[in-house]
Amino acid sequence: MNDFNEHIEALMARYFAGTATTLEEIELQEWRHANDENEALFRDMEFVFFAGASIRETRHFDVDKAWNQVEGQLEKPAPKSSRIGSRQALSIAASLFLVALLGYFLVFRGGNQEGLEYTALNNSMDVVLQDSSEVSLEKGTKLVALSKDPKSREYRLEGKARFKVTHDEAHPFIIHSGTVRIEDLGTVFTVDANPENDTVFVEVFEGRVELAADFVEGVILVKNEKAFLVRSTQELQVQRPDLRMETGSFDFEGQSLGEVVAILNGHFTKQVELSNPLLANCRINVKFQEEKLDHILDILALTLQLQFEENNNVILLKGDGCN
Repeated sequence: MNDFNEHIEALMARYFAGTATTLEEIELQEWRHANDENEALFRDMEFVFFAGASIRETRHFDVDKAWNQVEGQLEKPAPKSSRIGSRQALSIAASLFLVALLGYFLVFRGGNQEGLEYTALNNSMDVVLQDSSEVSLEKGTKLVALSKDPKSREYRLEGKARFKVTHDEAHPFIIHSGTVRIEDLGTVFTVDANPENDTVFVEVFEGRVELAADFVEGVILVKNEKAFLVRSTQELQVQRPDLRMETGSFDFEGQSLGEVVAILNGHFTKQVELSNPLLANCRINVKFQEEKLDHILDILALTLQLQFEENNNVILLKGDGCN
């Protein structure tokens, strides 16, 4: 199925039910017109949807007649020996789609005037957002888009979820829980923000996030750091690992500085960034045996004539590039 995913399935369900917004209809039409396979899939799902509607209205559904209608749209008639299997496949596909459709109406409430709503009811739920960010919602968790603007990436979270965010400087990804807000800075992180609990919990697994609220100054969290924000007392507690104990062994043989930085960021809690994109092309030949990050950066700086500065556990490497 080309370009087919749960998001497109949800759009089709809303469209067939007559609850799609104008923007959603435009998006669906663009997807349909992208290629012939998308259009064929849309027609198949349209048939299955309205066949299901007739079943719900207790009208008789003639499988042979339905198959003839679909078969007539195919480029070549199916051999008689395989026709029964194809009908069975259609029946199975229809059943699966109707089950998914029922789940859609329980999870995506079309009447929400603020935007799409994702709710994990009795089980956890994985969602791929429109910007390709991935969210894993735990049971009983709700994620609500705060705008119908397709470029907006602000959501309200009620419950616990893990986020793997596609970073976009122009369109920040922000999670709200009351007056508390968590902004992605290129990250995999978990947020536990049940409105019935007094504490909002954030844990960062990759990259950085900013945690802030109306009543407390924002703080940058990086890999392996956790924070607890207590609403009633307006207190913020940050748990940072003991960076003095972090060491690593590496053998860099002709690797680019961009590759070296990626490897270091995958190992150490502190994160390294390059101020100049040209630095990523610099090559380095050096070995390290159970060295601390600060010592490794000293060697890199001396070798490549760089400078570095640190702020909030993020180390910025500066230089003009390499010849």
